[in-house]
Amino acid sequence: MQWRKWILGEWNWKRPFKSLAFIYVVLAITACGFSNKFIFQPQASQYTPNAFRLEMLTGSEGEQIAAFWYPPAKPDGPVLLWSHGNAEDIGALVPLHRELATEGFGILAYDYPGFGLSEGSPNEAGCYAAIQAAHTHLLTEKKIAPSRIFIVGQSVGSGPACWLAEREDTAGLILVSPFLSAFRTVTTIPLFPGDKFPNIHRIKKIDEPLLVIHGTVDNTIPFSHGRKLHDLHPGPKKFLPIDGTDHNSIWPIGYDEITAALLEFTTP
Repeated sequence: MQWRKWILGEWNWKRPFKSLAFIYVVLAITACGFSNKFIFQPQASQYTPNAFRLEMLTGSEGEQIAAFWYPPAKPDGPVLLWSHGNAEDIGALVPLHRELATEGFGILAYDYPGFGLSEGSPNEAGCYAAIQAAHTHLLTEKKIAPSRIFIVGQSVGSGPACWLAEREDTAGLILVSPFLSAFRTVTTIPLFPGDKFPNIHRIKKIDEPLLVIHGTVDNTIPFSHGRKLHDLHPGPKKFLPIDGTDHNSIWPIGYDEITAALLEFTTP
């Protein structure tokens, strides 16, 4: 076959370079063409159209975006604008958000396109449009002042969270198990074009207070990603390591420690 001859043909000094170039091109095409399938893994919806606290928001293109709204305990209390992780939707977060609501937090948690009951297919631009619509909803429909809105992004949610924090004035940015960028969770260094959610570049331009929370034994998004984002932020900032927790156990094990940090961070 031609490709085999091109890669494995008779030995000469060009052969290893041709082989490496072929492998790189294949991997680059895979990364660019199939990255959305790797980054976004929506599951069957964990809630129904008549779910308590469900609100359907309308995006800039008329698309429907599902969200759960938990009013703050006090009229002037902090509100968390929540971008969730991968392979989950806002329905899966109901137990956690109910607990946080008892601490006094208001929460607007929204779903990305293709997740839960949100319309469309998941992609980077769709996530940006969804968080922008959620933020606008807080300002215009809920009458929440920017000084009360704290952007929260967990895992892949750190991407839209950093994107919004770079563009809008809010009270602060909270990142839980964040990544430097989507591809860097696999390659560590930038190897391929078309990377998604470049938090590593955006964090330097964000001047709101920052709280980064990361499990010390996270095997999905390395602990070093959270530490690096913290270090690159111009400040003020705080880094909270949750000892002995991985990507999925950070909330069950670290709930008390994380909640205490959130209360401190969001209290004027």
